Amino acid sequence: MKFSRNSHCKGEGGFGIWIILLALLAGGLWFLYSSRAEAERKAREFAEQVVQTLAVKYDVRFLNNHMSPQAQVNYIPSWRDRMVGFLKGFGPMSKPIATKGNVTFNSVFFDPRGTFQSELTYPTMTAKLNLTVSRGMNAWQVEEIELVWNPPPSPTPAPAAQATPSPTPTPEPKQERRKRKGG
Repeated sequence: MKFSRNSHCKGEGGFGIWIILLALLAGGLWFLYSSRAEAERKAREFAEQVVQTLAVKYDVRFLNNHMSPQAQVNYIPSWRDRMVGFLKGFGPMSKPIATKGNVTFNSVFFDPRGTFQSELTYPTMTAKLNLTVSRGMNAWQVEEIELVWNPPPSPTPAPAAQATPSPTPTPEPKQERRKRKGG
């Protein structure tokens, strides 16, 4: 009686399948972690691009095109124009823009959201541009934006030399003069 060769080796090929499954699992994890790192990098790049475009180029159209639908409702066009007007009024930057912040994910790998603060240094003052960015359906978008600054100190006016009013004596009430009798 002849037995087939496969009937004696029940575990034949199992080790190879495990290696393939581990390779697929490692490749999937590598893909997820590299996607997460790339999302963090892209969020930082987008935040720096928004700040550069607003604070240096004063391009409100870029902001209008890259706002989320909810942000477009929250920040009406006149508000956005006014913010860019303030940035223009501050004058040219005296130092490069420093942007710092962090990116968080709703789940471990998906739905990135970054919160950033940029330090804008002008010759007479500093301002901070706070913004929150998120990944929309196919592009990064601005969720929240806020410009905070302290106006430059106004110089204290120097005392002007003025003539002080000379004190005048208060007049005494006039007494009625009586007419003289007789001559």
